[in-house]
Amino acid sequence: MIELSTVRFASAGIYAVSAVVLFALARRKPAKLRRYCYPFVAVVALAGVGIGTWGAGIGTFSVGSGTLEAGQLLTDYVAYPFLFGFTAFVAGVSRRYVGGIVAITVAMRLGYDFAEVFEGTLSLAGTLGIVVGYVTLVGLFFGPVASAAARRPPERELFYKKTRNLALFAFGVLIAWAMLQIAGLFDAFTAAVTLEYLDLLLRVGFAGFVFANVETLAAEAESTGDAGTDTGQPASHTAAGTGAD
Repeated sequence: MIELSTVRFASAGIYAVSAVVLFALARRKPAKLRRYCYPFVAVVALAGVGIGTWGAGIGTFSVGSGTLEAGQLLTDYVAYPFLFGFTAFVAGVSRRYVGGIVAITVAMRLGYDFAEVFEGTLSLAGTLGIVVGYVTLVGLFFGPVASAAARRPPERELFYKKTRNLALFAFGVLIAWAMLQIAGLFDAFTAAVTLEYLDLLLRVGFAGFVFANVETLAAEAESTGDAGTDTGQPASHTAAGTGAD
């Protein structure tokens, strides 16, 4: 059987190549668009470093009844909150909403770690945290965040809907994988291959989608002079706001 380290090194190599390609594509975008592209290049490049160190066995430490991998933690705790935070940003909600969505995503990822390395009450709490967090994200993205996006130009709203659907679907599949993995239904090799495949789709696929649609953000920035700063309130409230959000 192929070694798990080989699977992870192969994945790290794909991330590295993808980061180079994304960087080249970002450089071909107009300067005003690059600030939206470079963070995705960084997320993909960081994933390559993290998965590479994981494959090399660097940064493994014991917690509870299991082990955690520093490389995996680094990439996941950066990538997942960033992707959901960016989705909220596309909708044009306030920084408060973006920060809340990022915090929920971090809590969900932490819940997976609890469910993975602890037993009993802590494990159950971690599993419930994942489910409750995801349901909360769905409610926010189809509720107040969608309402904020509806006050944007049609192109921006459509970009939000596509970004939201992609993020929620991909993360939903990842959560289903996590539940099966926690239940012990995967052998080590299957778990490694499927996880790397899903993460590649989520990181690289999401980046490619954003690159293909990033002009939407710049177009509104030109027309409004301030893209992505909607407070998430109706226009009358926004005008009277303090800007503290």
